[in-house]
Amino acid sequence: MSFPLSSFDSDDITCFDIVRALFGLSENELEVLACINHNKPVDVKGITEIIRKDRASIVRSIQRLMDVGAVKKEKTSLERGGYKYLYYTLPIIEFRDKLKELVSRISARMEKGIMELSEEKCNEMYLEVVDKYSKLIL
Repeated sequence: MSFPLSSFDSDDITCFDIVRALFGLSENELEVLACINHNKPVDVKGITEIIRKDRASIVRSIQRLMDVGAVKKEKTSLERGGYKYLYYTLPIIEFRDKLKELVSRISARMEKGIMELSEEKCNEMYLEVVDKYSKLIL
């Protein structure tokens, strides 16, 4: 689900709305993030017992959350041999700083784009659209 920026001009925006929008997370990924945050550290088996979704879906969500830097993993040895991974979220202050930095970078880039907005650029974009669709008609 995408969020138009205008939806952030509301008092009803939650932290999860912001995280979802900034990282492009799915509902499933948000559920896994909430589960890890509440039960940290937790392994994949523990998450599947709580969320009741298939293991492959949970693993994909965990990988996506690690890719965006919201979740970390730790390898732990088992008493009977072998190992497993435990997952945990970043400390809230660290995660909050990460979000603030990302918003700041995005905001600066958006402001630059707005400052570069001109009638000429709008006309160029229009001509590109017309060119693209005129090729489809022919």
